[in-house]
Amino acid sequence: MGVTSNPGDFTLLVVDDVEENRDLLARRLKREGYEVALAESGTAALATLATKRIDLVLLDVMMPGISGIDVLKAIRADPRIGTIPVIMATARTDSADVVEALDLGANDYVTKPIDFPVLNARVMSALRNRVRQSAAARPTLELQPGTLIGQRYRLDAKIGEGGFGMVFRAVHTDLQRDVAIKVLHPSFASGSLLGRFRLEGVHACRVQHPNALHVLDSGITEDGVAFLAMELLSGRSLEDELKEGPVPFVRCAEILAPVCEALAAAHTVGIVHRDIKPANIFLHVGAHGETPKVLDFGIAKLVGDAASEHKMTLDGSLIGTPAYMAPERFLNQPYDGKSDVYSIGVLLNQMICGSLPFASAANKLSVEPMALALMHCEEPPVPLRSRDPSVPEGLEALVLRALAKNPAERPAADDLARMLIGAVEGIPHEATATFAAPMLGMGSSIPRTHGEELLDPATRSIRRVPSGEDTDGTG
Repeated sequence: MGVTSNPGDFTLLVVDDVEENRDLLARRLKREGYEVALAESGTAALATLATKRIDLVLLDVMMPGISGIDVLKAIRADPRIGTIPVIMATARTDSADVVEALDLGANDYVTKPIDFPVLNARVMSALRNRVRQSAAARPTLELQPGTLIGQRYRLDAKIGEGGFGMVFRAVHTDLQRDVAIKVLHPSFASGSLLGRFRLEGVHACRVQHPNALHVLDSGITEDGVAFLAMELLSGRSLEDELKEGPVPFVRCAEILAPVCEALAAAHTVGIVHRDIKPANIFLHVGAHGETPKVLDFGIAKLVGDAASEHKMTLDGSLIGTPAYMAPERFLNQPYDGKSDVYSIGVLLNQMICGSLPFASAANKLSVEPMALALMHCEEPPVPLRSRDPSVPEGLEALVLRALAKNPAERPAADDLARMLIGAVEGIPHEATATFAAPMLGMGSSIPRTHGEELLDPATRSIRRVPSGEDTDGTG
């Protein structure tokens, strides 16, 4: 792909809080043939990067709220976007500012007023370098059926693929045993993501429990391909099951009680999972029926291992999935296995009623992290029986206990497993909640007709919505 002849192949993100600056730069870049996206703040820039393919960022430094330096840190800390070239475009000319930005991973630094021909040359140079690096990072080993990994695993068929790698059905050639091989894409075979990949194998091997995915082997081939050999699962994820709507009460316990037992085993050896969510629970169907399995110990934390925590977060930022994250993690406080219990509480709420206890304010990506943090830290969850009295009292009580803001008030994972089984005793297997509408939590875009309280993301306060007012901003 030639940068000089095909600028239209690239999308640039211009981030500046001054509208005139954004528009002027966008017009000049579009004249050169680039696709251009605009962001008026650091928060909006991160939201765009999370939802749109961006090839290069032109980033102002001085902005209200999240500064350009903070945005740069967040980009470099996120393995999904961490390699995107970033050019700082700012009025700050002090050498200390330049050094700080370059130390944090900026590819270049230009000062205002911007000399556009010089800027354009630097943009093209950064894009050329990225193309060369991408080409160099392509696998030297072509992964296809018949390929031998680690001298003993023969790939049969690809069964899954994500942004970081692929999963293959494979055969251990010595033991003639079917396995799954998870392969990290070679472009991520260094730095923090490789560390996370290695930790997934190490932590998974320490958690010996029938409801935790069994990792059999790990290594890096001579061609530089990092892999994990795992037990081969058959079935679907809980995320897929939740697409069908609320889960029967008894089935909620049948799935989550074994998950809690696996987490209790992890907590016993000092490991906190940190990313319990539907996609990381797999409903394996084998010879003895269905077995829930906890997946992805890749961001698990050894309790008390502060050095590992800092290394894995790069800039000290949180890792995990905010919608399921415990308040103490948002507040950068010490945490242990009780933070996984909180995630189970979120998940149980979601399974019962078909939606999360808290959702993004107005469903706007640009305020989602702030809104979710505020809700998890400050807002009480809505009791489920207030929306549907058919929800068993025991299940409602468990949701509220697991979602307690104070970790000391939450049960341990093994206690929660026992309580879940007890809470559904005697309930018909087919009994399911029948909520009239999804319950997205305060700040959702569902129209309110009963004078509910909503989080105002602009003021970070709660406002009362009069009966009948539509809250999606359309009137």
